[in-house]
Amino acid sequence: MLDVHDLSDAGKSYDFTVRREWLVSVLTGTGVWPDASAEEGHLRIRVHKQGADVVVHGRVTSTLVTECARCLEDAVISVDADVTRLLTARGAELRPEPDELELTPEDLDRDFYAGDTIVLDDAVRENLLLEVPIKPLCREECAGITVPAAVAGPADLHAAATIGGVDPRLAPLLSLVGKVKPTEE
Repeated sequence: MLDVHDLSDAGKSYDFTVRREWLVSVLTGTGVWPDASAEEGHLRIRVHKQGADVVVHGRVTSTLVTECARCLEDAVISVDADVTRLLTARGAELRPEPDELELTPEDLDRDFYAGDTIVLDDAVRENLLLEVPIKPLCREECAGITVPAAVAGPADLHAAATIGGVDPRLAPLLSLVGKVKPTEE
């Protein structure tokens, strides 16, 4: 939390520890969690006022864990992300919240604060999650889950029939092999 009264046009630097307990609470339900064996993360920011607005620039670092997209083992992700926010005061006198809100492109780059304190939890959480890859890997050369030889995919159905390895429940599907042509889009 930042106290707005402590800020000035010259700016002020802050260095916060990103604690595992906090990460657990804000990442619940995301499929991402803090690495228990890594050091705690850090949020280093510089904050200054521009009139009633507050500008925040800095970096957040942490080590997170999620499931590997190929093998479902733990994938460790080192995060080092920029945190940049323009926060505008919102109150009864300063830019009151409209009854009906229609967002403009400029609004998407702006956050709001009310009162004398600024809480950056949502901004830090957002920047951490945006650094998690869409398909995280435990290691680049991960081969994925090994499929047992007894399990045959659709492409192997005909080949398995020639060696007598088809599950009897799937035997009626063999009559379709060769009759159904793939559709071209």
